[in-house]
This record gives sequence, C-alpha cells and structure tokens, in this order.
Amino acid sequence: MTTAMIRAVRQRFPHARIDFAVREDFKGLVENNPHLDLVWTIRRGAGMKGLFKLADELAREHYDLVYDAHRSLRSRFLMARVPAKHKVTYAKHYLTRSLALTIKFPRLTDRTRLLERFIEPLEPFGVKYDGGGPEFVVTPAQAESARSKLPTASANETFVGIVPTAQWEGKRWAADRFHELVRRLEATNQRVLIFGGKADTFCADIVAGLSPERVINLQGKTSLAESAYWLSRCSVVVANDTGLMHLADALGIPTVVIFGPTSGELGCLPFHPESVTLEPELWCRPCSKNGEAPCIRGRRLCLEATQVDDVWQKTIPFLEREARA
Repeated sequence: MTTAMIRAVRQRFPHARIDFAVREDFKGLVENNPHLDLVWTIRRGAGMKGLFKLADELAREHYDLVYDAHRSLRSRFLMARVPAKHKVTYAKHYLTRSLALTIKFPRLTDRTRLLERFIEPLEPFGVKYDGGGPEFVVTPAQAESARSKLPTASANETFVGIVPTAQWEGKRWAADRFHELVRRLEATNQRVLIFGGKADTFCADIVAGLSPERVINLQGKTSLAESAYWLSRCSVVVANDTGLMHLADALGIPTVVIFGPTSGELGCLPFHPESVTLEPELWCRPCSKNGEAPCIRGRRLCLEATQVDDVWQKTIPFLEREARA
C-alpha cells in the first residue's frame, strides 16, 4: 500500500537516494522495487537490541527526510533516534477511528485508498499522487522458480485465483462457502489456484473431493514472489480483505473482494477499476481495523450475509470474458 508513495517520491526526486525500512519477513514486498536504492530490515522478534542496531545504522546515513508511514511503537522509536532535517509522520487518527469502530460516532465516510493517504503527508515537499496503483515486481529468476512448482501449466494458460486466507480469522469467509464456489468453478474451462500460507491447513477442506488436476492447492508451496507470479497468471482473483488481494491488485489483476468486519472506509480498497467489493450493509460494520476484535453479535453476520451466489454472480463476467478471448 506504500508503493505508490515510493513511486511518487522518486518522480519528485529522481536523483535522490531513497531507502526503505521494513520487517525482514516483509522484505519480499519491496526488495525488487525499481524506485528504491536500499532496503533496511529488522528481524521479527529482534527486540530492543535489534531496534537500537537499526537506529544506529540509519543514523549514520544522514538522511534529509525521514517519513514514518507506519506509526507503530517500533517506527516511533526509530524516528526519535534517527536525525534528519525533515521528519514526517503518517497520521492514523487512532482516537477518531477507535470511536468510529466502537460507538459508531463519528461514522467513517472517507473511502480514499490508503495508497493515496500515504502520499498526503509528503505533499508539502512537492510529492504528488500520479493516479497509479500499487506495484510489485517479479524477477525472471523468481518466475522460473514459480513455474517449476506447476510444470503442468501451459505458457499461455490463465487461472482463477482463490485467496481464502487472512491473518486474522475474523476476516475469513467460511471454508465451506469457498468449497462450494470452487466446486462451481471446477466445472468451467479454467483451472483454479488456491493460495495460502503454511499455517492455512484449512485449504485442504476447500479442495476436498475436487479434481487435483482442475483445482490446484498451492497452500504452503510457494514463496511470496512465486505466489505473485501465479496471481499474475489469473484472469480474476476471489479473496478476503487480505494481503494477497492487494498483491494481485499490484499485479494488475481484478479481484472480487469479500469484506466482513472491515470496510472500504478503512482505505483497504483495490485499485483495479474492474475489481468488485462485496460489503453487506450492517450498522455494526466496520467493527475492526483488521478483524481481530470479537463480534458483539456473537457471530460474523457480516461474512454470513455474503452468499456463494453473490460471489459467483460477480465472478461470472470475468469467466465469460476469458472464454471469449
């Protein structure tokens, strides 16, 4: 979601050195970004020792401008210890957002995407949004590695992508509904790819009883870059509100997004103009910025409200277009 900002900074300062600091397990999201010179990382669980080490390394670089786009405890610590002529922080408006999520006042109404919001604090420096979307680069070596994981795929074959996972369980559409959706897709001419991390073992339930030739479970078998390659080979991706949805978006792939406790007003909307969002109109939505908050109703009516037919009807136009191609 920050890659449009990185590109905008490069456009404004074409000859500047632009570095990016990120947790090590997310390095793959930006390590091939053409607008960056260097990616600094900190190991997950590195603690204060790791933070002090990274802060000392950054301080030696004598940056002119440092931008905290994360506004976490870690990034605030780094901001305090890294000297720079200019320091800018992204405002998350914690209090307003918390009140909107808990007591529903003030209501969230702004549906500006986060990729645009991240640029706003840099506008005083002449950085402007260029109207483009997020970016992700897959190298030829990463593409070749990805192809080796699925040798049965022909060079021009396209797929339907399914992303049934999300870091927070509260954002996941039910596995049995994904199963029914995939069962319908199995009967089409396109093969289906299931994406998930190593811990997402419930993906096995989604593909149970379906043809392994028509429905290919990539759960836990591909790296981030390899997953990106296969997402780029999809004609459409059906996903929860989660990271791989944004990765498909960054690759220019339209998505059908299932929102539950989160909503577009939190800024996590896809950029692709053909993407579709399914958001039930319930007074209690949104109730959480990431789906971790318990449901006050005792069940996720926001996810239950979206039926298989709802998703199927939004997916059909993409399948029909692919069939005509």
